[in-house]
Amino acid sequence: MEEKATIKFWDLVFINVTAQYGIRWIAKSTAASFGFGVGAIPMWVLCVVVFFIPESLICAELASTYPTDGGLYAWVREAFGEKTGFLAAWLNWTGKAFWYAGFLTFFVINMTYVFGHKELSENKWLVLSVSVVMFWILSFISTKGLARAKMFTTASAMGSTIPTVVMIALAASSVLLLKTLPCVADYRTELWPNIDMDAMVAYSTLMFALSGTEVCANFVTSIDRPQKTIPRAIFTAAAIIAGFYIFGSIGITMVMPTEEITGTTGILDAIARAGASLGIGMWFVRLMAVGIAVSVAGSVVLYVASPVKMLFGSVSRGVFSDKIMECNAEGMPTRAVYGQAIFVTVILLGTSLLPAVEYIYNILVNITALTGMIPYVLLFAAYIKLRSDRPDEVRPYAMCRNTQSAVVIATIALIACALSVVLSAAPAMKTQADNLAYEAELIGGGMLVVLLGLFIWRVSQPRRLQARQE
Repeated sequence: MEEKATIKFWDLVFINVTAQYGIRWIAKSTAASFGFGVGAIPMWVLCVVVFFIPESLICAELASTYPTDGGLYAWVREAFGEKTGFLAAWLNWTGKAFWYAGFLTFFVINMTYVFGHKELSENKWLVLSVSVVMFWILSFISTKGLARAKMFTTASAMGSTIPTVVMIALAASSVLLLKTLPCVADYRTELWPNIDMDAMVAYSTLMFALSGTEVCANFVTSIDRPQKTIPRAIFTAAAIIAGFYIFGSIGITMVMPTEEITGTTGILDAIARAGASLGIGMWFVRLMAVGIAVSVAGSVVLYVASPVKMLFGSVSRGVFSDKIMECNAEGMPTRAVYGQAIFVTVILLGTSLLPAVEYIYNILVNITALTGMIPYVLLFAAYIKLRSDRPDEVRPYAMCRNTQSAVVIATIALIACALSVVLSAAPAMKTQADNLAYEAELIGGGMLVVLLGLFIWRVSQPRRLQARQE
């Protein structure tokens, strides 16, 4: 019996928005340090056009054409073989590990607002220690299965969108309607982004912020009328996400000079400033901080097992030992989850070499952009190869029926994605000593991740050969 399509148009829209929108990226992109300042507004539009929309449509096509488990791994393997497929899965997993570390840093800093001690956000040892403890707690929760963690994932869904709407509303009320604050940005002269080292790094983080559609594309076989629903939902979600980022960037730069915006506390600082001018107390800021913190915790619980399952559940048998692959009663690979927790702990401890919390957060975000975007380079290359080599393959949904047009669009996205990988390594610290530490951790960490993946593949060859013979 054919499975009934259960995902409707608005279901798919919300899946995309929930998976790909994060309020933290607004402050990160508009900060004068490591960001574009006011120039982030047109840059969000550019990245949506050259990356987000093609990525979404390509993932939808690949998921409908090759409806098997594994996502990125399966598609890259289909085009280039098992070794390259494994590398894509490996880099996706390690990229998420750096993402967890940066995300948890953001979580702890928000919690200092909740308890009314913002000054604690500058204590890097406190931030790192609490981040490590929180990740182990959330990893333990994830091993119990998502059914038991539903309260976390449900509560996190609105944790980013509500504070965004609140910030935009407070900024508009305080600057445009009631005029309790002056507008600190001159959008006529500052809208064009400065092209400097900070901007080069910021471009990579914007691209990473819009990644992740491959998760949503796995639902393609359950979508009602996919030929019409998928493109409509993707363009609608793109408009909503771009709207949040664009109007959120306008809102924060209305009330905060870009030199005062930080990637870690910028959103809450903007809400506090606009709220204070309207007579709203810090209790409201703390409430928003609770929402953001819950969103972070829920997202970690939701995604902590996803890349583990992709890497340890989809790659060829023998790459990892059967003990690591073994699942508990809830279907979770417990040893792999705790191994991931050890890896994240090592990452967080390694960042202690950096001078301050803001630098720690930025290095984690930028390493995530570096390692996390390489799988998308492989994804676009795989798509180009599959479309070129198999023009007559049956595709239930296609981004373009014309192969040449599809290849041109994918090539533009590939170039944009490869550029983000290169630019993520641009030196952006203030002093030469800080730049040396920054580059050592960023480039050295990225190279170590790639080499470790290739080493694992090489030493696993005897186990893979034995598994094939069994």
